[in-house]
Amino acid sequence: MKNTFNALCLLLLLAILPVAAPSSASPVMPANQAAAVGCLRSIVTAEAYYNKHYPAGFSATLTSLGVPEAGMQPSASAAGLLDNSLTSGTKGDYVFTYTPGAKDSTGKVASYTVTARPVAWKTGMWSFFADESGVIRWTDENRDPRVTDAPL
Repeated sequence: MKNTFNALCLLLLLAILPVAAPSSASPVMPANQAAAVGCLRSIVTAEAYYNKHYPAGFSATLTSLGVPEAGMQPSASAAGLLDNSLTSGTKGDYVFTYTPGAKDSTGKVASYTVTARPVAWKTGMWSFFADESGVIRWTDENRDPRVTDAPL
């Protein structure tokens, strides 16, 4: 029952989170890059849920959003919000790097950043950035993406 409730909450959050529409200046991206963006959207949605339902604020690690061990209930260390194949840090052709921000005066993690970079960069590959704002940004340069890059 709780897992069903969690899934319904995630769907609701996905429906209400601000998602930037692709701009006309953004070229069409290949499927592997679109999959990386989908993974980032899942992480942003999971973080919004985690922040609302756990006293720690945003998660301390990406693995905190993963599936708990068999027979265990979701908790702050394994919230059951994302598949463990994503919380491992590598999925498909991308490496996902999660960095929690500083804690606020109440001890909660107040922000985070997450990047998705190609496992092997080559011309034409994009890297992506997201944070608690929910805006996904991209670059086609061989560097870490950042908050100042263009939004999708």
